[in-house]
Amino acid sequence: MEPTPHANPVLRRAIAEADLLLAYAAENGIELDDGVLATIVGARQLPDVAADAAAVAATTRFWEAYGSLARAVQPVSSDSIEATMSRQGRRGFGGRLLDQLFGPKLTTLAERSIYRFSLASFVVLVLLLAVQMYWVIGNRLEAQAAQLVAEAERVGERLATLNKAQLADDDRELLKLEAAGEQLDLDLAIRVAALEQWNDIWRALVPGIARRSAALAEAAGSSSPFSTMRKARLEASLAKECVELYLLPLLYGLLGSCLHVLRTLAAGIERRTHVAGRLYQVRIYTGGLTGLVIAWFGVGGDAASPLASLTPFALAFLAGYSVELLFAFMDRLVSAFVGRGEALPGSGGGAAK
Repeated sequence: MEPTPHANPVLRRAIAEADLLLAYAAENGIELDDGVLATIVGARQLPDVAADAAAVAATTRFWEAYGSLARAVQPVSSDSIEATMSRQGRRGFGGRLLDQLFGPKLTTLAERSIYRFSLASFVVLVLLLAVQMYWVIGNRLEAQAAQLVAEAERVGERLATLNKAQLADDDRELLKLEAAGEQLDLDLAIRVAALEQWNDIWRALVPGIARRSAALAEAAGSSSPFSTMRKARLEASLAKECVELYLLPLLYGLLGSCLHVLRTLAAGIERRTHVAGRLYQVRIYTGGLTGLVIAWFGVGGDAASPLASLTPFALAFLAGYSVELLFAFMDRLVSAFVGRGEALPGSGGGAAK
């Protein structure tokens, strides 16, 4: 029977997909029924329009054989075979640029996915390391400045006590305290200068705040070193807290989700179950948001919880790798509130009876 001039795209695509699945089954030694094999092999002779009973019966047998073949090779599908085996030229502006730089190259959709998400993981990792080092430096500078201020206050109190007592025998101790005070002032000035440079980085990223800070400094005129130190410490502590509570958990969640996607990609390509799509991108976005949100709920706050020993950043990374961690906690939280809401009417009804 010759195909009709009006092609049936659904049937023709199903026949092509059946050929792919049949080739995969033969390559991997999957046994198939002889009737299924004969039906798939002869499917190309099917008409696009079943005009008589024989054509209807033949088309029906094909769809039944196609379903049996699909069940036999699960979880592999024709889409996953095309994604892992079919090689195509690069597409898009980036693909054309790579062709001009390195020459044309045929790649599979799976290889493109690995390249794209590996690059995304590298970018997230570099950004995370930069932000983490920036946060650590600011944290150390702010802590050292606070320690120096406390030491300077103790030295100042001791000097005031000795001067008030006017003890002539303590001249040597006065000299030591004055020298120590001068050294503390020098160390504190160095820390404050470094802290100001640290603040200049985040000010450059937020131009509005930088202009506002410059306007306030100009209006204040020549401020004292003590007020400059307090201003630098206050700004640094606020910026450090924002980085610690929002930016770093987001980046750790993104890194965890990138690791999950790369592992899933590797396993899917090895088993030929990888299907190209945007679900991997959605998974990365979800992981980043999960890492940001999970710290707000304090999942590791319970001492009896196995997550209690984890730092907030480790918890954000774990949540990004497995978003089910947050979903399970939210379901448990919602069920607790729903259970309370259902218990109140039930207990009232029982009393009324």
